[in-house]
Amino acid sequence: MSYGRERNKKNNKARKLDLQATLAALMGMSYTHFPLILPGVHPLVAPLIMFRLKRRGFSNCRVEVSGSGLVVFADR
Repeated sequence: MSYGRERNKKNNKARKLDLQATLAALMGMSYTHFPLILPGVHPLVAPLIMFRLKRRGFSNCRVEVSGSGLVVFADR
C-alpha cells in the first residue's frame, strides 16, 4: 500500500463523525463559555447551532469546521 493511501486512511479515521456527539450538541449544549469545541459533530448541524445561539440572544456567532468537529464562537 502506498504512503498516500495509508495517510488518507488515518485521516479518515480521525475525522469520524459520531451520531451521539451530534445529538448531544443539539440537545444538551451548554452556552456558558466560548470558544466551544464540539468533537465528532457533523458539519451540517452548524446552521442549527447558529439558530439556537441567535434565539438565546448571542451575537457575533460563527461556527468553524475543524478536522475533528466544530468550533463555536459567540458573544453575549
